[in-house]
Amino acid sequence: MADILLVEDEANARQILSLGLNMQGHQVSGCASAEEAEQLMQAQNFDVVLTDLRMDGRDAGIDVIRAGKRLLPDARILLLTAYASADTAVAAMKEGAFDYLTKPVSADELAVAVEIALADIASADSAHEAEAEDELAVKNEMLIGESEPMKRVRSRLMRAAQSDFTVLIGGESGTGKELAARTVHTSSSRAGGPFVPVHCGAIPEGLFESELFGHRKGAFTGADLDRPGLIESANGGTLFLDEVGEMPLSVQVKLLRVLQERRVRRVGDDREHDVDVRIIAATNRDLEAEVRKGTFREDLFFRLNVVPVHMPPLRQRREDIPVLARAIVRQWSGGRSTLSEGCLKRLSEFPFTGNVRELENLLQRMLALSESGDLDVALLNELYLAPQPVSEISLYHLQQQQQNLDEWMELVERQLIDEALARTGGNITRAAEELGISFRSLRYRLKKLGLSGGDE
Repeated sequence: MADILLVEDEANARQILSLGLNMQGHQVSGCASAEEAEQLMQAQNFDVVLTDLRMDGRDAGIDVIRAGKRLLPDARILLLTAYASADTAVAAMKEGAFDYLTKPVSADELAVAVEIALADIASADSAHEAEAEDELAVKNEMLIGESEPMKRVRSRLMRAAQSDFTVLIGGESGTGKELAARTVHTSSSRAGGPFVPVHCGAIPEGLFESELFGHRKGAFTGADLDRPGLIESANGGTLFLDEVGEMPLSVQVKLLRVLQERRVRRVGDDREHDVDVRIIAATNRDLEAEVRKGTFREDLFFRLNVVPVHMPPLRQRREDIPVLARAIVRQWSGGRSTLSEGCLKRLSEFPFTGNVRELENLLQRMLALSESGDLDVALLNELYLAPQPVSEISLYHLQQQQQNLDEWMELVERQLIDEALARTGGNITRAAEELGISFRSLRYRLKKLGLSGGDE
């Protein structure tokens, strides 16, 4: 059964057509003009609009088509005309009509036309659903794997998506915490709302409150306009707080109030705004240890840790590396490149301390440097220096790799920098701290090695 709007200025014709459509099981609303039709379309949703072309001595049916395309973009519009011609058909189709019928129209002809229109709607809906499923599959690509740790993660994420509770995702850098958060969002009732990611480690402490909560005009120097914060931007959807352990204590207490009251006060404002937002947080820190040290509020930790999810490091699910590698290569090459079985086996032996992000970075470099498009062990060995215990670094190993000292040192330097950047999510300042060198020294080394971040 469909909801049909019938626009016909002749009362007898309108009554006969309505009766025929009712007998076919459809719900019909009738009117006599383009103006009435527009009012009905504003107030009610229709699957099919059936309109006469000539009404009140003019081609008012064209106005109905235009209004229908504006107000009911998913509806199918059928034109009835006693003045059929090629010009009429072309004009109607250009305006957005799905089909046209020549008057007088029989009940059977009308039934067939309506069924075809409804079938086209169903086909379009199926296509949209398939497109949405494909998009979700791409988003979830890096959560693939049949290892037990990943099965548990997917199960927990799906359960989390069925509720509106806060979620705290833990795990090392590069394990896919943001991807897990997006999976919860896209699988939940909030999928139609915004997903707003916030990297807490990338916001200067002095700007944190304004960025998160917004501000009123004149609240501080440079606040020239009222500005909603990121929390309000996520209204109706999900706010993802990445590396929430980096959040200053002064901001943590205000976030706690948002979680408790579902209200937010902008900087410099004397009133609060209601917000409907789900919060998902992620961290590579041990927040319970941070609570004991006094650097993270205990009450906020308990508010965030309602649904805990732990993302396993890649070394704990080595059996997933081949399928992950294939998926990454397929995604970045558009299906044009392949990985040899030997290459997949070799990849499965690497420690990947930077987890999936390190694997992806390595495969991207292989794709960029491969001349044939095929990725093999020779290219892999050229780009990846497997970590060696310090005691095993010797002249023998140098000669076995057929390298000189400068080449060996460059590979070691590149590997350590890659690992530091992977562990810190690309944060150069923190990576320099991990390596025990200055920020300027790391920038120099990045530039020398041609790595991202050296030319900023």
